[in-house]
Amino acid sequence: MTKREFYEAVINANINDEMTAQAQAFIEGLDHTNELRKASAEKKAAEKEAVKAPIREAIVACITEEPKTATTLIAEAGVELKPQAIPSLLKALVAEGVIAKTEVKVTGKGKQVGYVRA
Repeated sequence: MTKREFYEAVINANINDEMTAQAQAFIEGLDHTNELRKASAEKKAAEKEAVKAPIREAIVACITEEPKTATTLIAEAGVELKPQAIPSLLKALVAEGVIAKTEVKVTGKGKQVGYVRA
């Protein structure tokens, strides 16, 4: 049982006016805390997006009709990034259909994910 559920149960029980008022005040406090947390999270997300946007644009500029692996894209874009970060950077563009994932055979490494313009 969460605090909110407990306070709502106290309000619904309607034992006396003082307890009901106090439970309502606690719920309002929880709502206020949640709003502050949400605003802080949105601010941090906007800051992270501002840092990621130029990197994403540089990577997308290197994507052509020819499939390229994450390592190739990083080298061509000239950014300091690990190959594991490419899928998360391009996830929204893949979901929108702007970029497509394909399978690429790399000599000595086997099959890897390649990115092409859709």
